[in-house]
Amino acid sequence: MQKNFFFIVCFIVSFNTLAQKNNVLKNILLKDNQHFGQILTNPNKYEVQIIYTQINRDKNNVPSFKNYTFNADSTMYFYPASTVKMALSFLTLERINHLKRSIPSLSKDTPYRMDSVRNMQIPFVQNPQSNNQLPSLGQDIKEIMIVSDNFAYNRMFDFLGRDYINQKFQEKGFQYSRVLHRFSIPGIDNRFTAPMIFGENPNKILYQQGEQVAVNQYINKQKSLKKGIGYWDSKDSLINAPFDFSGKNYFCLHDQQLMLRAVLFPESVAASQRFDLTNDDYQFLYKYLSILPRESQFPTYDTSYYDGYCKFLMWGDGKENRPTNIRIFNKVGDAYGYMIDNAYIVDFDKNIEFMLSAVILSNEDQIFNDGKYEYDTTGMPFFGHLGRAIYNYELTRKRKNQPDLSKFKLKY
Repeated sequence: MQKNFFFIVCFIVSFNTLAQKNNVLKNILLKDNQHFGQILTNPNKYEVQIIYTQINRDKNNVPSFKNYTFNADSTMYFYPASTVKMALSFLTLERINHLKRSIPSLSKDTPYRMDSVRNMQIPFVQNPQSNNQLPSLGQDIKEIMIVSDNFAYNRMFDFLGRDYINQKFQEKGFQYSRVLHRFSIPGIDNRFTAPMIFGENPNKILYQQGEQVAVNQYINKQKSLKKGIGYWDSKDSLINAPFDFSGKNYFCLHDQQLMLRAVLFPESVAASQRFDLTNDDYQFLYKYLSILPRESQFPTYDTSYYDGYCKFLMWGDGKENRPTNIRIFNKVGDAYGYMIDNAYIVDFDKNIEFMLSAVILSNEDQIFNDGKYEYDTTGMPFFGHLGRAIYNYELTRKRKNQPDLSKFKLKY
């Protein structure tokens, strides 16, 4: 009996030791106590979740993926902020392709006009950021990917409609992810969409859709939907009760990374999780997932939009120009103190690649909607150091086969 007990104890200790050694991500974090010590000892306070994915290629350059996680839990809620814009961008291109089956001349570049049939809706007929001054869904995607424009996202929300978006999420197996609302328009009824007309001019209509009305109800089954000790309401009053996120968007970290992988490496995911995209769509998305604001034309941006503006991992904690041999294909988000980055990072000179997704909450006073968050002192340093820590580890990691990354070398 004692021998058996001794054997069991030794097995458990050995297994735990092996698991610790095999958790590459946690070991990387533990080695940098200066930057990650506080977060490692208070993971629940900061609601940190991290997924680090190593990519290895076989002799035919086919990638395989191995995940290492820290505190990642799809059942725990965090506010996804602008990361949902990535999902709507992919779904928008997919829906255009489905419409093209009966309207061959329709494309992401077809101009549209947005009408208004309710007081909350605002017509949209010109876009000074585009090369022809006209709105298009392709232009909206550019503005979303480069600087995360809220109103471009709202227009895609109108194009797709809430029920369509979430039906597609369900079909693709994204269980802990739903998009329920627009941004920056308090009090708007998100069930209703504005009518849209597509065509070069009012006399040449290719496609039009009237107001759509969402009828389905969505219940978030994740945990911890009520956060903090208080919040400011729409009347600028402090409410001393937890803030209820149950009516907000949700997009778990696992789904975020898998969705990005479905576009970057479509052959690596189940057919049901892929998007119906053309080769031109993929090239378009690769370009605008990775372009820097200073490289963009139509839209163009001034120097206040620095290289790390929407590239939190590796670069977010500095405003200098970054080397373009490193490309970050990603989508970030920040709101209510949450910061998220979901990225595929490549270095063409060093011939390395990896995926990295993370979220952190920077809200020391635990009051939501007060605009007082530690983005610059907690969030951005965390993402900058995390990205560089994984990058530096990847520089030392041995690979059986060197990757051919030419697929991701683009002209900007």
